[in-house]
Amino acid sequence: MRTGSMRVAEISLPAIRHNVHRIRELTGGAVIAVMKANGYGHGAVHCARAAIEAGAAIIGVADLEEALALREAGIDGPILCWLHGVRVDWDAAVDAGIEVGISHLSQLEGVAAAAGRAGRTADVQFKLDTGLSRNGAGVEEWTDLFARGAELVRSGEIRVRGVFSHMANAGEEHDLVQAARFDEALALLRGAGIEPEFIHLAASAATFARPGLYYNTVRVGMAVYGCSPFPDRTSAELGLIPAMTLRSEIVGLRAVPEGTGVSYGYNHVTQGGTTLALVPMGYADGMPRALNGAGATVAIAGTHCPIVGRIGMDQCIVDVGSLARKVSVGEPVVLFGDPSTGVPPAEVWSEVLGTIVYEVVVGIGPRVLRVAVDHLPGAPDEDVLVPAAGDRSGEPVSQRFDVSDPERMHELGVELGGRLAAGDLVILTGPLGAGKTTLTRGIGEGLGVRGPVTSPTFVLARTHPSLVDGPPLIHLDAYRLADAAELDDLDLDFDGSVVVAEWGAGMLEERGSWIEIVIERPTGSTAAGGALEDEDLGEELIEPRVMTIAGYGPRWADGVLP
Repeated sequence: MRTGSMRVAEISLPAIRHNVHRIRELTGGAVIAVMKANGYGHGAVHCARAAIEAGAAIIGVADLEEALALREAGIDGPILCWLHGVRVDWDAAVDAGIEVGISHLSQLEGVAAAAGRAGRTADVQFKLDTGLSRNGAGVEEWTDLFARGAELVRSGEIRVRGVFSHMANAGEEHDLVQAARFDEALALLRGAGIEPEFIHLAASAATFARPGLYYNTVRVGMAVYGCSPFPDRTSAELGLIPAMTLRSEIVGLRAVPEGTGVSYGYNHVTQGGTTLALVPMGYADGMPRALNGAGATVAIAGTHCPIVGRIGMDQCIVDVGSLARKVSVGEPVVLFGDPSTGVPPAEVWSEVLGTIVYEVVVGIGPRVLRVAVDHLPGAPDEDVLVPAAGDRSGEPVSQRFDVSDPERMHELGVELGGRLAAGDLVILTGPLGAGKTTLTRGIGEGLGVRGPVTSPTFVLARTHPSLVDGPPLIHLDAYRLADAAELDDLDLDFDGSVVVAEWGAGMLEERGSWIEIVIERPTGSTAAGGALEDEDLGEELIEPRVMTIAGYGPRWADGVLP
């Protein structure tokens, strides 16, 4: 990495600009880009500049300290803050030209007094509680607040630039109730003689789910950074690009034999000879310990490699297997980023934690250096233009599936098998119990080969001939192969067959087109209810899986599955 740091959160400014453009085009109104909590962990200053360049009308933050820090850093456009303590310095706010969100009459009086002392007009926006039960003026305060505001407007102490509230996101019925209350407040405000310039109720979720709540402005946070506010809709489906790529590097490589215990407590023991890579990222850097044994991966040299053993404060361990032949100390590691570039998404971490992706990116620790770059995730390190949504030529085409049960895993395999032909290669990665054999069994059914398709662990490779005059299926377990020479010794017909290679990344020769599938277990363990690898156990998949399918090369340029 250019900085020399072992831990970098790379922030794509073109992605920020793209996302703001996308929101403006979607809503047709003004956009308030929220930069609280250091730009949701992305770095507030450079993200604010990028958002303004893309047309954001106002930068929003939570408190005055955040607003003043942006002003001191040279952000000279409108900045709005709305969460205040009893000792807030209204004079500093007025002197710096910070727009103040007003939740109570006492705050309005404090700002007006500071404006009087400064001999200038202060800009304010009224913040209302319409049902979230948090910050904002309650309905019982509206009449007096608006009347006093109108008096102060006439006397020149304040200008009311806007009015806003915040959604509870508790479902459509509750959203509409909040909107009705907001409309009542807006009517009262106008009745008092105030016509606000900015009227905003929708945050990121309502921006993409409730077009009737746009008014003339939306106030968005997470969507600016390219993260979806919904558990069942991806960033790509919303036309957003994740801006953060969390990077580290390999600082140590260790070849170990079968049966080696890994990290504290030996809750992971190697099942064969392999190579372990040491990565200097730990829970002090925001990497949750709950990733232990959960099937989470990192991307190294274009390959998804599993995180193994307990995560320490400063470091974690990754099993690179046969990929060790291709990597050395200093090799870049991507912990998460834009999944359309073939790397794991941040949502894998949030699913493991049982939380939202907001918590993941905001929780990236202070040792991680935020570096702003002027290229899109996965692009060369140079200036690029922001492409239109979906224009990501030259990169793998990735698709992400939430797999709720074994039947769905099998169905996806059947669908995939129906699209495969002789010479196709599928590289399949996932921890024990992830469902690799279930998926491959479905592929075999889709191809019409002779079964049963079972795990090839103890035979290395198993060939299933076609029953319908099609190509055979070669089911390969590359985990126990030391190198490509041992693979050659198997004398397999790659060109005339469909090959599904478990743990084959880095072992097989690169081809013009191929498929890589990574199955992750967000909450996994291999305890009862979690194992699918041994079909004789008859256990059901209780925990959902997340499957990412990446198609490489011209054959899969339009995606692997329709």
